[in-house]
Amino acid sequence: MGIMLVSASLAGAVDPPSPTVLPAVPEVLDGFPYTGIIKNETNCQVSILSDNSDATLVISPYGWIEYTIWTHQFDTTAYHNGVPFYCLKLIARPQAYTFKCKKYDFMAEIVKPAPVKKYKPIPKKRRLKKKPKCDEGVEAFG
Repeated sequence: MGIMLVSASLAGAVDPPSPTVLPAVPEVLDGFPYTGIIKNETNCQVSILSDNSDATLVISPYGWIEYTIWTHQFDTTAYHNGVPFYCLKLIARPQAYTFKCKKYDFMAEIVKPAPVKKYKPIPKKRRLKKKPKCDEGVEAFG
């Protein structure tokens, strides 16, 4: 067993990547905190389960919160009175959204689900054939 000597010029060539350099592919950043905004655009108070603890976050009507996720894509559900109210699909794009002069990684809105109108077919109108009047083209004698 011998000791291997490495010159200083070779040791500098194999530097590990800097932790401040972020890769371009977001999937590689899982485990990195993404902070974004969730807005409540309804007149109902909703609650969301926290991503990293057992806490429940409450969003007041027409309010907003900062929310942190730890993967680039995350699905969550907003609840109203313990009943599922709205599903959110959060996709992080680092520093892509501006809100109140700050940069955020994602932004989502909770809106009131609009009721779906029932399709009511419009009945087709029947075209009536014109019947000739009895007095047309006939002269009366008498």
